[in-house]
Amino acid sequence: MKRLVMTLASISLCFGIIANAHTPAQKLIKKLTIWQQKGVMMGHQDALFYGTTWKWEFGRSDVKDVCGDYPAVLGCELGGLELGHDKNIDGVPFENMREQIQAHYQRGGIITISWHPHNPVTAGTAWEIEGNAVAASLPGGKENAKMKLWLQRTVNFMKSLKTTNGEAIPIIFRPWHEMNGDWFWWGTKSCTPQQYIQLFKMTVDYFRQAKLTHIVWSYSPNASSDDTPERFFTFYPGDKYVDLLGVDLYQHTTKEDFIKQGQQEMGIMHDYAEKHNKLYAITEGGYRNTPDPQWYSYTLLPALQGYNPCYVLLWRNAWDNKEENFGPAPNKVCVEDFKRLYRDKKLLFLKDISNATNRKK
Repeated sequence: MKRLVMTLASISLCFGIIANAHTPAQKLIKKLTIWQQKGVMMGHQDALFYGTTWKWEFGRSDVKDVCGDYPAVLGCELGGLELGHDKNIDGVPFENMREQIQAHYQRGGIITISWHPHNPVTAGTAWEIEGNAVAASLPGGKENAKMKLWLQRTVNFMKSLKTTNGEAIPIIFRPWHEMNGDWFWWGTKSCTPQQYIQLFKMTVDYFRQAKLTHIVWSYSPNASSDDTPERFFTFYPGDKYVDLLGVDLYQHTTKEDFIKQGQQEMGIMHDYAEKHNKLYAITEGGYRNTPDPQWYSYTLLPALQGYNPCYVLLWRNAWDNKEENFGPAPNKVCVEDFKRLYRDKKLLFLKDISNATNRKK
């Protein structure tokens, strides 16, 4: 597999978003770089909150139900926090989320957080694209004060993510994702690349000013057909604002198309990451309902062939929506293939990255 070649000393110098090499964010970046040399970590969105047939059972996970191990990476979502709600847009109580983040980190796991904030102009969901909301959110815009309040609420939540010893839990934060699509109010139909870049930089700068030192920043476009580096980086805010390159990759058509697109996106990210000392990952993806019994072995893994993204995050298994499940579960046709993937050590799980309970090699 192609490897991201760099020394830990160069990481300290070249990952530029937080200068102090001893911050929780920089420590996580170093760990991710080391683990990336060993394999691709398996992640799952909302893995500890609910599954295809259950919800709110502390310590349970569809992934664990299938293979006996937790995913290495836990994905969480903050949409709704900006409005002061006590639950996110998928019904997860933020107190529950905080508790599970703490538990997963204490076990040795990694946490990544996405954010689908409501439209600050129309008060609709993130998918309501009217109102020129990006322009309104920027300095001088009519909703800039509201956006600052939303950012402050997000900062406050991030500050609350601590261990029982009071240490900050490092987070891979993925705001304003899939900006090259037209379905979010920060997407191509709603703002220019320049306005988007301003929004991203404003977000990072706000967190910096709040002195948060445990945030690893992800830039994550949606996968696109016949992608090019120029297209991939159209909205890129610059190396000083990004630690991890990501792509959101779903199978919508044939397995051949998915594999081709995966290889294409991996190549773009790998080449840039190697030259600019960045990490890269599939930050969101999967195959809705996973109807192919061997999807993991013969579609997902070939899409990564020859590359080493640090993780692959499968999207959520919604207990209340039969059309919204992307990860493994005991009641799905892909279960035996996933067990084989785990048994053959094709991806890294929690026991592989945890200092406390490493899986035997």
